[in-house]
Amino acid sequence: MPITPQELIANLGDLPPLPQVASQVLRISADPDANAEDLRKVISMDQALTSQILKISNSAMFGMMREVNTLTQAIMTLGFSTIKSVVIASSAKNLYHRGTVGLQERLIWEHALVSAIASRAFAKSLRFPRIEEAFIGGLLHDIGKSVMGVKFPERYSALLRTVYNEMGNSLQLELDTFGFDHAMVGEALVSQWNLAPSLQAAVRWHHDPLQAPETHHELTAIVALANHLALEAKIGIGDPCNLEGASMQAMEILKLSPEALTGIKDGVRAAIEEDKTMIAEF
Repeated sequence: MPITPQELIANLGDLPPLPQVASQVLRISADPDANAEDLRKVISMDQALTSQILKISNSAMFGMMREVNTLTQAIMTLGFSTIKSVVIASSAKNLYHRGTVGLQERLIWEHALVSAIASRAFAKSLRFPRIEEAFIGGLLHDIGKSVMGVKFPERYSALLRTVYNEMGNSLQLELDTFGFDHAMVGEALVSQWNLAPSLQAAVRWHHDPLQAPETHHELTAIVALANHLALEAKIGIGDPCNLEGASMQAMEILKLSPEALTGIKDGVRAAIEEDKTMIAEF
C-alpha cells in the first residue's frame, strides 16, 4: 500500500527550515507595497548572501552593461523576482551541501544548478511567462535527494552508488528501499517552505508531468525537459534513458515535435555554456 503524506513526514522527522533571511525575502517580494530598500535591509544582514547576489548580478547570465557594485543596484537591476531566485538558490545550496560534501553531493548540486539554468532557457524559448519560477523549479526538483542523504546517509549513499554505476532507476530503488522517493520528499519540503503550489507540483511530478494538476502542467513539463537535458550532458547521477518517458509527456503537454525540441535544446545548451560563470560563482 502506498505511503501516505502524513506517514512520509513522520518517517522523515523534522525537515530543514528555510533560512530566516530567505523567508523574509519571500515575504517582502510578495508584498506589492514593498520597495528595494525593504529588501536591501533584510539581505544586507547576511554578508554571504549579499556577496552572492553581487557576484550573480555581474555574471554573464544577466548581461549587464555596467558593473553592479552595491546591493541596491543589484536589486534595482535584477528585480524582485530574480533576487528571489538567487536567494532560494543560495538557501538550496546550503541544504545540498549539508553534511559531508563528496562526489555525490557535488554531482547533485551541479545537476540542480544546470537544470535551473536549462529550465530558465526553456521557459524563455517557449515564452512561458514565469521565467524565474522555472529557474526555481529546476533548482529544487531533486532537493529531496539531499534531504534523504542527510536523513539516511549510509543507505542513501549506497543507493546513489548503484544509480551512478547505472545499475538501477533512482525512483524505483528509493521506493523499494524507503517506501517513498525523492520527488515525494522534495514536495514535502517545498510545501513546508510555503513555496507556490506550481513549484510543489513541478518537484513532485518532474518524472511524470502528466500527473501534475493541469494548471501546473507547463512548468512541470519544462522542469522535466531540463532534468533530462542535464543528464544527457552527463551532469548528475543517473541514466538519461530513464527520463525519456517524462520527456515524451512534456512534449505532449507543450505540443512540441521532436524536430522543434531538438532546435530548442541547441539554444538551451548554448545558454548553459554562456552561464558557466554563474555555475562557477555558486
